[in-house]
Amino acid sequence: MDLVAQFLPYAPIALQLLADDSYGDVKAELRTWAKRDPIDALLAAVLGGGLAFYLAEKDTNPNCKTPWDGILYMATSLSVGYDNLFPTTPAGHALATFIQTFGPSLAANALEAPAADRALPATTATTVSPDVNLAILERLDRIVQLLEAGA
Repeated sequence: MDLVAQFLPYAPIALQLLADDSYGDVKAELRTWAKRDPIDALLAAVLGGGLAFYLAEKDTNPNCKTPWDGILYMATSLSVGYDNLFPTTPAGHALATFIQTFGPSLAANALEAPAADRALPATTATTVSPDVNLAILERLDRIVQLLEAGA
């Protein structure tokens, strides 16, 4: 069976997913959640994904004997993807595809500060009255004039 024929049954599902407005909402929520605390997102992907991988593979994959095997597989898939374990089920392949696609980005941002710590402080220009800003500008103009006169 050629590659196009294998994926053709999934085309309506993919098109419906992309056309659905809630898909954009889900993506935005996922990004917000991952940025809120990147290390939590990474841990959820490795631990949750590892347990899901174990549940998907435990009955058919002789190399996936314990939940730790699934967690180890997910952790190694964040970078080099090296392990003696490979998915054998469609669900295992889907989880592997997800973690190998998004995992490196999660790992790269894991040590970033949580979003709340990265929030920009309010600038003084927005909290200072226009009169104060005008006085500062006039003073700076006088300094520039003095500097130009002395040069």
